[in-house]
Amino acid sequence: MKKLLSASLALLLGWSGTALAQNEEDALRYTRQALQGSARIQGIGGAQTALGADISTMSVNPAGLGMFRRSEANISLGFTNNSTTSRFMDNTTPDERNTVNLPQGGVVFSNRKDDSDGSDWRGTAFGVSITRLSNFNQRFSYNGTVQPPNTIVDYFAEQANLNGRTKADLDDEYGDFYSLEGLAYGTYLFDFKDVYGKDTTAAIALYSVGDIDQFEEMERRGSQNQIDFAFGTSFRDKIYLGASLGIVTSNFTQERIFRESGYFIERKRKVQGEADVIESDGDYSLELRDEFTTEGAGVNLKVGVIVRPIDAIRFGVSIQTPTAYTFTETYDRSMYTTINTDLGSDNYSAAEMPGEFSYSLTTPFRANTGLAVFLGKYGFVTADAEFVDYSNMRFSEDEDGSGFGSYFSGVNSRINETYKSAMNYRIGAEGRYEVFRLRGGYAISESPYKNSAFDAKTNTLTLGAGVRLQKYYADVAYARTTGNSLYSPYTFANGEGNPIVDLDNKQTNVMFTVGMNF
Repeated sequence: MKKLLSASLALLLGWSGTALAQNEEDALRYTRQALQGSARIQGIGGAQTALGADISTMSVNPAGLGMFRRSEANISLGFTNNSTTSRFMDNTTPDERNTVNLPQGGVVFSNRKDDSDGSDWRGTAFGVSITRLSNFNQRFSYNGTVQPPNTIVDYFAEQANLNGRTKADLDDEYGDFYSLEGLAYGTYLFDFKDVYGKDTTAAIALYSVGDIDQFEEMERRGSQNQIDFAFGTSFRDKIYLGASLGIVTSNFTQERIFRESGYFIERKRKVQGEADVIESDGDYSLELRDEFTTEGAGVNLKVGVIVRPIDAIRFGVSIQTPTAYTFTETYDRSMYTTINTDLGSDNYSAAEMPGEFSYSLTTPFRANTGLAVFLGKYGFVTADAEFVDYSNMRFSEDEDGSGFGSYFSGVNSRINETYKSAMNYRIGAEGRYEVFRLRGGYAISESPYKNSAFDAKTNTLTLGAGVRLQKYYADVAYARTTGNSLYSPYTFANGEGNPIVDLDNKQTNVMFTVGMNF
């Protein structure tokens, strides 16, 4: 089971053998989106493709702008709690992170023709909105034990061998570190001698024995936001057309501290006809610190249509082009070790020079379809279905030619092997009584992984309420999203022996929106 999970889930994120660390999880992070929209839209589970006449519609189906009869502006305030419970080797550790944010806001300028005007084109609307697509804030930690040869020290030695590192070039790297295996070699966690002291051509890790303790702290911060510039129009108040240009901004920071400690044999002596005799042993501890920040921007185009054959029914369809991103990443990594033997205690440290590089990412196109049924003055029911093919995510070199083309080729191959197309479903309803509104909704985001025994779908339950006056309105929404994920601090080439942490993720959002017509 562990081999299957390790091989099939790109969700497993470990330290790369070089500073370059983009992998399948990074692509998914910027592609898989959370519930979005104003408090009204979030209260109905995010289902808005066929609804129209809401500022949020610019980020999903800009055809909804054609339904505006008056100009409008709004702003939203959100409170988010991200709770993560980690499970590793029968140890359970809860963590959480709280944030305050501005998840949505915008303005629409409507130019509606008078009802006495005989033109088929009933009006136009222009709008600008900002929408939070994803919230990256998360914190978790875990602790437990592993057995050799599945320690992170074993992983360091494997990385050196997989990357063809020799003692000579690692000696040259000393003092000017640029790789993970260089940090480990510089802090004496592996060498080119076997346990009997004989020289080898392959890197050999400390010969650890027994239970090896591991502990890690992880903190992630940041968000992904989209600014839309949109246009919509109405044809005979039956067909509504729209388009929007989306500019996506993203910032993501990850900090982690990994610790490992245990007992090891430094040297053995062979005895004729008898078991090996241990001449030297000791214990070790290490601390690996890793931090990187990724900032970037992307652009996409959305076009959509809403058809209203009768007043009670609306159909909606929208398509979003792939989003083309350019990212710049800065990184910093260091290693600290303490090695105790019968000869004494030694402390070592090594650090990479902080670095920066750029790369590009293209996320797949998205297609939405929706249906809304209105129950006269009593409210409506609406539902959406969204198609996304996650296997079409692609990394590429930035135009400055960073030289990582072959690395990205390998990552893209794994993306194609790991991910599949998936559907996201959203359904919601609003009940009306005079100026008051009550809302409820449910959303499912299918798992993007193929050939996996692990179900990574997310489920979101929403509730909402609001007041609609002639010129002003106010809404509140509650959304609870649950899902599971897996995490591994490092992965061996054969997919076996990786420590796998189960993460139970829960995100709670409370959101307020106020708006006015003018």
